[in-house]
Amino acid sequence: MYIFNDRTRLAIKLAREAGNEVKKILHEDNIYTKEKGLNDVVTIADTTSENIIVKKIEECFPYDKIIAEEGGEYQSGSTEYSWAIDPLDGTMNFSRNMPYYCVSIGFLKNNRPEGGAVYIPELDELYYCERGKGAYCNDKKIQVSNIENINDSLATIGFNNRYPEKRDFFNKIHDNGMYKMQNIEKLFSTVISLCYVASGKIEAHFELYCFLWDICVGSLLVEEAGGKCNSLDYTDIDYSKIDKQTIIATNKKIHSEFGNLINIL
Repeated sequence: MYIFNDRTRLAIKLAREAGNEVKKILHEDNIYTKEKGLNDVVTIADTTSENIIVKKIEECFPYDKIIAEEGGEYQSGSTEYSWAIDPLDGTMNFSRNMPYYCVSIGFLKNNRPEGGAVYIPELDELYYCERGKGAYCNDKKIQVSNIENINDSLATIGFNNRYPEKRDFFNKIHDNGMYKMQNIEKLFSTVISLCYVASGKIEAHFELYCFLWDICVGSLLVEEAGGKCNSLDYTDIDYSKIDKQTIIATNKKIHSEFGNLINIL
C-alpha cells in the first residue's frame, strides 16, 4: 500500500473519529432535528461532526481554506489547498435510523480533488484515496465492476429537492432507467452511492444539483478505482463551484450508454 500524505492521513483519522461520534449520538437517542430548508433537515450530529473536523484541520493546516456544509467557509485561505467537508451525508436516513449515512472529508489542490476519506459508521466501511495512489476500503484496494452491458447494470440516482422545478426531468430519467437497466435506486446519499460505484457494488450514479462536498472524495474514489466521472453536459466537473453540481459516475464500461440515458431531453 502507498504511503499517503499528511492531509490524506488526517482525513482518514477524522472521518472515523467524527463518524463514531455521529453513531454514538444516534444510538443514545440524542438526535435533535430541525428543518434546514425545503425537504432538508439538520441534526445535532451534523454540527457536532463538523466541529470535530474543522477544529482539527485548523490546528494542523491553519492556512488551508475550509468549505463545510453547515458552517460555510471557515478560512479565506492563503495556500493552494482547500477542504470540502460533509459532516453527515444522508441526514434524512440518519434521522430515521437507517444505516446509509456517512462522513466525507476531502481536500483539493488548486480546485482539483487530491485525496480524502469517507466513513460509513453503521457498516464500519472506511473508504479513502489519494490521486495516483488508488482507492481503498478497509485497507483493501477496490476497483469498479467489469459489467459491460447496461441491461445488466445497477445504478443509483439522486436529486436535490431544493429545486422542485427539476422534478419532472429527474422523474423521466428514473423512468427511462427502469426500462433499460437491471434496476435504478435512490440511496439518499450521494457520497455512499459514489463509494459503491468505486467498489463495484453498482455500475453508475447520477446526481442532479448537489454540492462540492457531496462529490469531492467520491469522484476521486471512482477515478482511482478505474471509473469515469463528468458533468451532465459531458464536460469535466468544475470543482471551483460549490453548488448546482451535476455528476455522472460509472465503471467506464457503460459510461456512454448511461450518459445517453441521462441526457434524454
